[in-house]
Amino acid sequence: MNQSFSIFDLFSLFCGIAIFLYGMQQGEKSLRSVGGTALRKLINIITRHRLSAYLAGVVITLITQSSTATTVMLVSFASARLLTLGQSLGMILGSDLGTTFTVQLFAFKIYQIAPLMIAVGFFSTLNGKKQKFSAYGKLIMALGFIFFGMYMMTQSVAPLRSLPHFEKWMHDSLCNPWFGLLAGTLITAIIHSSAATLAILITLLESYSTGAGWMPTAVNIFPVIMGANLGTCLTAFISTLNGELEGLRVAWAHFLFKLLGIAVVFPFTGLINYIDPFLSGTSFALQIAIYHTLFNIIISILFLPFLQFFERLILKIVKPGKKEMQKYHTLFLNEQTLSLPVLALSQATKEIEHMSEKVTMMIEQCKNLIEKFELHKKNLLVETDNEVDFYHQSIIAFLTRISREELNPEQAFKAYQLIVVTTDLEHIGDLASKGIAQLSEKIEFSPLPLSEEGKHEIMDFFEITIANLKEVIAAFVLNDQLLASTVFQRKKEVYKIYDQLFEHHMNRLYLRKPESLQTTAIHSDLLEEIRRINYYAFRIATHMLKNDKNDIYIQKP
Repeated sequence: MNQSFSIFDLFSLFCGIAIFLYGMQQGEKSLRSVGGTALRKLINIITRHRLSAYLAGVVITLITQSSTATTVMLVSFASARLLTLGQSLGMILGSDLGTTFTVQLFAFKIYQIAPLMIAVGFFSTLNGKKQKFSAYGKLIMALGFIFFGMYMMTQSVAPLRSLPHFEKWMHDSLCNPWFGLLAGTLITAIIHSSAATLAILITLLESYSTGAGWMPTAVNIFPVIMGANLGTCLTAFISTLNGELEGLRVAWAHFLFKLLGIAVVFPFTGLINYIDPFLSGTSFALQIAIYHTLFNIIISILFLPFLQFFERLILKIVKPGKKEMQKYHTLFLNEQTLSLPVLALSQATKEIEHMSEKVTMMIEQCKNLIEKFELHKKNLLVETDNEVDFYHQSIIAFLTRISREELNPEQAFKAYQLIVVTTDLEHIGDLASKGIAQLSEKIEFSPLPLSEEGKHEIMDFFEITIANLKEVIAAFVLNDQLLASTVFQRKKEVYKIYDQLFEHHMNRLYLRKPESLQTTAIHSDLLEEIRRINYYAFRIATHMLKNDKNDIYIQKP
């Protein structure tokens, strides 16, 4: 006896969608938690060849069970400048093939063990002492939710067979390829998964086939499959809202792969019927899984050899907008990753590296200004400090917005270290623009210049300071504690040099040298400003050497 479709079935459909989307979300988070470092290593591997990028896309999507989730991750990576557009293209094609295995698994009724996956995953998360083990448990549980959600969706639409004229509606819908294409696109755009859409299609076809006089063929099914593939692009576009240019380009690439693939394949859909005899006697589930795989293999064959040409096409289509033309803008920070600490912290680190390049350049400009003052160079230095202040504010705001509930102790300590480093770099920038740059102008308009001996000593002190700053920044970028320790060990030596230079200046005052008498305040302030730059460099090294995540303190100058 057929069950009638009711309001409870509609609720069950929405519940299934919610569970499925929750599983996708948790699966993506768990993957980052389990393999955050591994993902970054994978990024380095995929830069070598388009085929390795393609295979990486397949593997990651096999884990997440969603090409949508993989593409959103790629958008995040590209927005963070951890991936270039060219590197992302191969992974996009790979993710499209990887998602076809989800439908294959559904065809073999893997959803029957979904409750077991949820149970095993949940009990694994109870082992709080082993964080990695718990993270794997969350990943297994997320996969269970994905398949259980798909199962709920399919079961909720099964009673549609009880509706009047259901068979006629199915016949009319599937006989119109344009309607099938549109329906597949819209449904996938709503539930964010081509696999879930095709799972629903499988259930409807199996419901229809019972006692039906007309049986759908590949020509009827294939447009829905193509539409489902196109519908996955919407989620990637949504993830680029308020995002970066590179991420938008990745979303466009994903869309154009699908659109151009459909444009090539759609006119030849009739040829698919030649495959039907080989699949006679198989279930609709297996047929749809095979057709889904076939479509994405065709797209891969069409575009994989021409990725460089495709990259140039995307660069011409998606050009820099207003944000990229603004006076200041961050290069690596992307708000879409705030709930993903591994990626967010990586973005902040790269942004601080970029900021540190500006700060180092400012100190070198200060040395040049003391050697020979030029007003336009001093103004340029002040302008650079405004840019550094912008980076500092943006990085701090970004780090303080990372989801606290997602941070483990190691990540929380890393966030703290990044805040300290960016703040110290901002202080160095202020010493350059508000301290040394102003002192250089005072020297220019002083009745007498610095004494020759004093000027040479200050230039030498600058050289030592610039070397320390460059090395501690290199230690930060490379996360090289040995190099940080080497810099820190110079602390007493540098402070001793400062004392010696100050004593030399006092001796010149004692000898009543005119230049020293005239510029004594400027000279003393210069030495102090340079000493404080070293202090902040040493403080960065100090925080890099901390291992006790509970021992957080701030030194005073």
